Amino acid sequence: MNILVIQNHPTDPAGVLGDCVLERNGKLDVRLPLEGDRLPLDHRDHDGLIVMGGAMHAEDDDRFPHLLDAVALIQSFHAAAKPIMGVCLGAQLVARSFGQRVYRHDVLELGFTAVFAEAAIATDPVLAHAPEKIHLMQWHFDTFDLPKEATLLMSNPTCERQAYRIGTTTYGFQFHLEVTAEILQHWLREESTFLENHYPHFPAQLAQQIEQFLAASQTFCRQVGHAWLNLVQARASCER
Repeated sequence: MNILVIQNHPTDPAGVLGDCVLERNGKLDVRLPLEGDRLPLDHRDHDGLIVMGGAMHAEDDDRFPHLLDAVALIQSFHAAAKPIMGVCLGAQLVARSFGQRVYRHDVLELGFTAVFAEAAIATDPVLAHAPEKIHLMQWHFDTFDLPKEATLLMSNPTCERQAYRIGTTTYGFQFHLEVTAEILQHWLREESTFLENHYPHFPAQLAQQIEQFLAASQTFCRQVGHAWLNLVQARASCER
């Protein structure tokens, strides 16, 4: 099992999702375009695709030309029915790949916030066992229109499009299900000036949220990650 990971920023790794792949004796092929890594032309050498988050806008092709390549890869993997998971920016790029716009939301969704299951989740192969309510990490300025082909699986009042599926194997998650305490500390250091200027109390709030919600978030991520990898293995078995 060979999973392609598009890591859009050095501090946005696959985290717990990557651990799930390694626990299944899979291979992580991590590409960091901002550090000069080239993305593959198509899906042929990989069994699944994970597209991670990043601070850039999903349509900022002039400054980040690799985004066009990421969109093409999402379309290639989807056409081949190979599983895709988009996280935060990745979920926005999946929506873009299906012709939808990505745009600035009217609020910054920041910290562990409550996310709720939609009715369609009950029969979803990846999220069927998700709780009705769970607090998951958010850090995003943008949102997107839901592709007409998509089924909404999770939502919240602040930003409706939290989790969705297109077809049977393509998923978008606006929240950061992959986070670890170490990843969150990297984000706090990286954005310290921004936070000091605009959200000076957030680091202390996040420390409390980590105590309250991180363990359940990581349990959720492992459930979702392994269920998604079941799809990857099933698809790979069909090819063989």
